[in-house]
Amino acid sequence: MGNVSAFTKSRKGATMILATAALVGAVFISSNISVVKVVDGDQTNKVITAKNTSSVEIIRQAGFALSDHDSYAVNGADSVVREIEIIRAFNLTVIDGGEEKTISAVSGNVAEALANAGIQLPEGEDTVNVGLDSEIDEDMVIKIDRVRYVTDTKNYVITYKTVIKNDSTLAAGKTKVSVKGVNGEKQVTTTRKYVNDKLTDTKVTEKVTKKAVSKVVLKGTKKTSAAKKVTASVDEGGRTVTVNGRKISYSKVLTGTGTAYTARRGARTSTGKAVKVGLVAVDPRKIPYGTKLYIVSSDGRYNYGYAVAADTGGALRSGRVLVDLFYNTERECVNFGRRQVKVYVLN
Repeated sequence: MGNVSAFTKSRKGATMILATAALVGAVFISSNISVVKVVDGDQTNKVITAKNTSSVEIIRQAGFALSDHDSYAVNGADSVVREIEIIRAFNLTVIDGGEEKTISAVSGNVAEALANAGIQLPEGEDTVNVGLDSEIDEDMVIKIDRVRYVTDTKNYVITYKTVIKNDSTLAAGKTKVSVKGVNGEKQVTTTRKYVNDKLTDTKVTEKVTKKAVSKVVLKGTKKTSAAKKVTASVDEGGRTVTVNGRKISYSKVLTGTGTAYTARRGARTSTGKAVKVGLVAVDPRKIPYGTKLYIVSSDGRYNYGYAVAADTGGALRSGRVLVDLFYNTERECVNFGRRQVKVYVLN
């Protein structure tokens, strides 16, 4: 121990110790630092730094700054001397739905550049002027046309139609509803196509959800017997009248004013019978109800024919009218009007 102590205290010993320490320190330093070459385009700077220094810090130490979109590549990460290449971002023009935007990127394809910039990728019927898998470059302009549809649906009433059909069983001029009309419904859908919020197409479709039922009105075509020329003559005994060659026995003949009337189907006479052609109104004090009659106009133009006294009215009881003839339609009543008649009271 004494020899060691003496050696370390000697000049030679001290020199050897210092040399050893320097060697150990140099080995330690060389194993923990590195020289890094930082390349930014045409400019290159070297940095001596600790091996555990981050690439971003090394770039800063080299006097370069990174933007949010810039990137870098590290070469020779396991060697003593490393190289960091700065990859500068470039701008791209994106026209999205008619709105122009500028985005930054360093590499990749169109889909990646759009996604990284937070731009929605084309979907549905959207169109893009370049392939989504195309590599981006500085001169590229990406144009996205956004397509959307707006659909509006409304319900409408389908007004029923009225169909008129001739009916030979109904008297001419008379009508009858055989089928009641019912309105229908339809659904109208309007679809509008917008490209970049501009209307480019409109399509309208209709769907009948409830069919309308047409109203069917029957129109009578049955013609009433035309008024016949009536010739009547009384025989010498005054007991028969010959009407168009046919002899009819009667008890008396009355002359006076004849009128005509009509009423709704199902209406009742004073005697309770349903109205119909052949039942006439009289003054029952002159012509009792139930009396059988034969009626013709005095001028021979109208032949009402056989009738039965079954109804009455104010004009008849006052004596202003001798007989009021029932017809099915107003037109027939108008045609008859008011005229003189002969009423044969039959036996």
